Amino acid sequence: MEYEYDNESDGLYIWFVDDIDKESEKYDKEIWPEELKNEIGLLFDTNGKLLGMEIMPASKYFDEKRLENL
Repeated sequence: MEYEYDNESDGLYIWFVDDIDKESEKYDKEIWPEELKNEIGLLFDTNGKLLGMEIMPASKYFDEKRLENL
């Protein structure tokens, strides 16, 4: 699992795959469920496999100092 934080957009990306560079080539779509307040998106590949999730605004859910250390 890999974590990436973009402080400019306040977006936290949590990847569930071992090699995100390789797997991101298969990226197909994302969904932002209303149940998750359209703030947590799920990222899928062309086979429907969950690649990761995106959380915006991340500072709403996580400590900002910890985010900056990612």
